[in-house]
Amino acid sequence: MRIKIISNILEFEDLKEDWNRLFRSKDNYSTFQSFEFNYFSWKFLLNKSKNILSIVVLYDGNTIKSILPFYIDRKLKLRFINDIHADFCDYLTDIEIDFDLVVKELKSNFTIRHFHLINLRTNSCVLESKLPDYCKILTSSEYLILPLEKTDSFPSNFTQFVYRQKRRLKRILKKYPTGILELISYPDNDFPLKEIQELRKKMINNSVRKQDFLVMDFLNLIKFLYNSKKLKISVIKLDNQISALSFFFQIKDEYSFWIDMFDEKQMINLYHNTLFIKTMTEQQPAVFNFGRGNYSYKIQNFSPKIEPLFSVNIFRSDFSLKIYQLKLFLITFVKSVFRKIR
Repeated sequence: MRIKIISNILEFEDLKEDWNRLFRSKDNYSTFQSFEFNYFSWKFLLNKSKNILSIVVLYDGNTIKSILPFYIDRKLKLRFINDIHADFCDYLTDIEIDFDLVVKELKSNFTIRHFHLINLRTNSCVLESKLPDYCKILTSSEYLILPLEKTDSFPSNFTQFVYRQKRRLKRILKKYPTGILELISYPDNDFPLKEIQELRKKMINNSVRKQDFLVMDFLNLIKFLYNSKKLKISVIKLDNQISALSFFFQIKDEYSFWIDMFDEKQMINLYHNTLFIKTMTEQQPAVFNFGRGNYSYKIQNFSPKIEPLFSVNIFRSDFSLKIYQLKLFLITFVKSVFRKIR
């Protein structure tokens, strides 16, 4: 097995064909593992001073068997590319990886203080690998997923709900009886940049989001994902004006919400989610992935399954691991004290 590390964007671009082949080889990859998401994330967001591209490629002869989309940030922490905006992270492989060999190769080429691999689902390739010593696996977050059957009488497919809960979903849909749901995708529709920027401004002015929400570099990433047919947009129109918008990914019958945008109208985002779910399940059975985060309003209104996400932390030595564990203990202790004081 031969290991090569890709550190420049031209060699990154050359990986596209093999990347797509590996991406298609398993059903459990998300769009966040696609070539487009990683390549455009590096190009528009991360290709800046002090960030170091460090994609690990494993070969068997001349055949690429694994691609590990890593970079090293300015704090010398090894991470997945754009892990901060990816709901799920993973590497692509059709073999079992001895990750200890990967760690040794990276350490021989770069100065790395900490390996921090986050947003890992239970069936991730990382967790199925042979991990090295001085490794700590933690439950770091959660994601919400909702499988539903096809129905002509929504919300009858919410079989886990009692009458009162189903009635609430019906009331949500009656909140805006003139609302129109539209799905936008390339090449049938141009990227609605103006409308997105208008909603962005409203959300910032209403203190729903901060100034760094959807800055231009990030919008460029979103636009290229849209033009690459990886991303679609769902919009709610009231009186022919867009009041809510969601960027989502679709792979077969699974719809993964990524970023929601909305104006100041009461419950407009919840109305959008509900109408989207109703519309999709009138056509076929579907799975709705609400992505990373434990959103109370989505749990209360849709009762999705709550699934764990894990992080893998690899350290330089047993001493570094113990320091990290001490920090975690102190942070947890301080948070518990603070909650009691409040």
